[in-house]
Amino acid sequence: MSRYLFPVLQLVIEWKERIVEGRVSMRIQKINFRDQKAICVFPTERVELEQAIVGLELADRYPVIVLIGGVIAPQYAGATWKAIQIISRLAEDLKALVVCGGTAMGVMTEIGRARSQNHYAFPLLGMAPEELVTWPDGPRGTRFLWWGVKRWQLEPHHTHFILVPGRQFGDESPWIADAAGILSKGHRSVTILINGGEISRGDVQLSLEKGRPVIAMGHTGRLADEFSRQTHRHKLVTVVSATAEQRIVDVVSASLLERE
Repeated sequence: MSRYLFPVLQLVIEWKERIVEGRVSMRIQKINFRDQKAICVFPTERVELEQAIVGLELADRYPVIVLIGGVIAPQYAGATWKAIQIISRLAEDLKALVVCGGTAMGVMTEIGRARSQNHYAFPLLGMAPEELVTWPDGPRGTRFLWWGVKRWQLEPHHTHFILVPGRQFGDESPWIADAAGILSKGHRSVTILINGGEISRGDVQLSLEKGRPVIAMGHTGRLADEFSRQTHRHKLVTVVSATAEQRIVDVVSASLLERE
């Protein structure tokens, strides 16, 4: 009998499934990165998002910065790094939470690096499709030539993760938009676009539909620069040069400081 029971008990302990109000809650796991541990939750439906956020064990609700964008082209690397340094300092000073895609690439790597190098304490939440990511001792990709699935590493300086159902990047976008609203209850939220492609275009649209202002960082390439060239744009979209430090401080602060 015990030889059948042991694997079951081991699975329960490994994934930290908990009984809450007479039912089994979603998976909660601690990820052991080299320099820190991060809490990760695995909701299966969007109606579970508030419960997932409770599982993150965050201290409170926050002003929220939704950071969107992707791979950084070399010619924009300097301006992008300057903008991310300013954004990370603002997050620290304003006691804000930053949410982004959470994988170890592009803008998401740089915000993690800025937080780590400056020894900041603001919560950094990554949200991505579970089937497309991995972590230390996590699932392996099955990609071989053009078959299978490639998994991307989670960025190791994020403090929290919500991994959601989905088979392609962009499936997490509605979850991010909803999470920003839940996490910023009683405060305000803003979306900041750095470079960006079609997934970011969808993120921007979701933010605008929720009445969330969008700040596009000019001189970072792709979608952000497309906004900077537009003569007519949505009233909630503001374009700021990625190298204009005081202007970034003023616009982001104005977007977040007024309580709702």
